[in-house]
Amino acid sequence: MADEEWGSVFDVDTRESEDIVHVLSRARLFQDLATDELLKLAPILHHRDFFPREVIVQQGAPGAGLYFIMSGSADVVLHDAKGEDILLANLGEGRMFGEISLVDGAPRTASVISTTRSHVLGFFRADLMDLIEHSPGPGFKILYRLTQLLQEKVTESVTDYRSLERAIRRRRRPPETATNGAPAGGSLAHDPAERERVTD
Repeated sequence: MADEEWGSVFDVDTRESEDIVHVLSRARLFQDLATDELLKLAPILHHRDFFPREVIVQQGAPGAGLYFIMSGSADVVLHDAKGEDILLANLGEGRMFGEISLVDGAPRTASVISTTRSHVLGFFRADLMDLIEHSPGPGFKILYRLTQLLQEKVTESVTDYRSLERAIRRRRRPPETATNGAPAGGSLAHDPAERERVTD
C-alpha cells in the first residue's frame, strides 16, 4: 500500500537497478545487505518525480514508509501552532527520511517539500512485510538495522530532553541570596578578630 499523500500516481518504475543499488548502498538502513540482496530489493521500490515546491509528504498525514532522494533536493518544514513554517533541514541526493513510519504508521511530524526537480524512491511497510515473507534474509537484516536506527533516535531524544531540562532549571534558578545575616554580595567574616572589628 502506497503512502496516502502519494495516491494512485505512485507506481513501480523500471529504473536502472545499478543506479538504485548505488543509492541504497549509501543508506545505513541497507548497509548490511550484499549487492545481490540490494538487486532483489530494487524492483519492489516505488518511484515518483516531483516538481519544485511540490509536497512529497505532508505534516499530519498518516505515514506508511520511507523515502530516498535519488536526485534533486527537498526541505523538511515544520508548520508550528502560529501557522509559521520552520525550516528544519535540507536533504540532498542519497538522503533518506520517514523510516519510523515503517513500523508505527504515525502521522508525519513535518512536511517534506521538493526544492528542485526531484526523483524519489518509496519503500513502504507492506513492501517490508512482503520482503520478510518471501526473502527473509535481507528482510530481517533491514528490520534489525531499523531497530538500531530507532534506538539511536530514542537515545538522541532523551539526551536532547535532558539538555533542555537542565537549561530550563538554570533559567529558573533564583539569584544567590545572602544567608546568616550577611549583606547581599558580601560574606560573613570567619576569623574571630575580624568578627570583633565588624561588630565594633
